[in-house]
Amino acid sequence: MSNKEIIKNLRDDKKYYGDYGKKWLSNSDVYKLLYDEEQYGCKTKVTDKMIRGSYFHTLCLEPKKKDTYLIWDQTETRGKAYKEFLVEHGLDIALTRKEADQVEEQAEWFLDKNNPKTNDNTIGKKSIYEYITDKKAKTELPGIEKIFNVEFKGKADLLISNDIILDYKTTDNVKRFPQAVKFDSSYDTQAFIYQSIFKLPLVFLAIGNIKKTRKDGTKYYEIGIHPSTDEVLLRGKQKTQEAVSRYLQHKEGTRNIESFIYNTILT
Repeated sequence: MSNKEIIKNLRDDKKYYGDYGKKWLSNSDVYKLLYDEEQYGCKTKVTDKMIRGSYFHTLCLEPKKKDTYLIWDQTETRGKAYKEFLVEHGLDIALTRKEADQVEEQAEWFLDKNNPKTNDNTIGKKSIYEYITDKKAKTELPGIEKIFNVEFKGKADLLISNDIILDYKTTDNVKRFPQAVKFDSSYDTQAFIYQSIFKLPLVFLAIGNIKKTRKDGTKYYEIGIHPSTDEVLLRGKQKTQEAVSRYLQHKEGTRNIESFIYNTILT
């Protein structure tokens, strides 16, 4: 099968995240191999933050898919009827109407043509707004590449040909995002993997989840722009190589982690 046919198949979310897509390692696999190895190969349970972030991505990048999200609007609480609703539809969690409205307000603010944060700040010579509204940009574009002799897949949020990959990260703490990249996330490995796949520099765009109010009454959310530096890419490369080593040991049946415990000297 040609790469073009594979990419076409991986555009289908059910294939990308399903059994078909398991032929390739992903950055989420790398995260588990590095930070939660006993969960490698286990189904990832969708959390509240994950579904809110996913809904934001869809509203901004693939708005036609908005209606694929099932919104719980029968009651204001997640009680017995809500739990039955989840079982009926095979879901881990569903957005409530209040939560969906909050994310929709966040996305509407982000995409507003009069938003000074996206209009007055640039990445290179173009404003953020020009990037996020670029009609020629490719959204949620999958790609594959062999890295350290292992097949990887990735999906670029927003790819501007011959320019950059723009990756959206919704977060409760925009100010802490750089520390998260350095200390307790797989964002550095994502930067390395995605630049290896798409051959373009990756820029993280952190968007705050918490709505704030200025003294004049206007509402806003915080935003941070974070290009991937050489230091980030080198660290991501080293960590990805370690994850691949562990993956191969799992595949060969030579890695036993059942006795693993956390044993670190406190400093």
